[in-house]
Amino acid sequence: MNTLLENNTACKVRPYYETAEETDAYTVRVWMPGVKKDGVSLSLHGEELSIAGKRSAVPEGWRTVRRESAAADYELTLGLNVEIDGEKIAAKVEDGILTLTLPKAEKAKPRRISIE
Repeated sequence: MNTLLENNTACKVRPYYETAEETDAYTVRVWMPGVKKDGVSLSLHGEELSIAGKRSAVPEGWRTVRRESAAADYELTLGLNVEIDGEKIAAKVEDGILTLTLPKAEKAKPRRISIE
């Protein structure tokens, strides 16, 4: 078997994601294969939500002979054009998928207006 020499320099990749709107919150799912909970960092700056994912290190003693996926870390910045309650953002990582719940700010929630 030929040994394949690889460049181990990680590049930044924009992950796939989807958003959904519910009555009280927005849900964002971000696909970051190979990223565990301790490899994810989130930050909210004004109207920008920044998401970064770093893959776990290769296990000790592991020697890659061939690789079909590029070594990469994930970066995604989402511009929020809606008002959310930044103090109540919830996040979880399961099977390489980051799920964020972004609660709507009270003034952004729909409300019923009564007619007199």
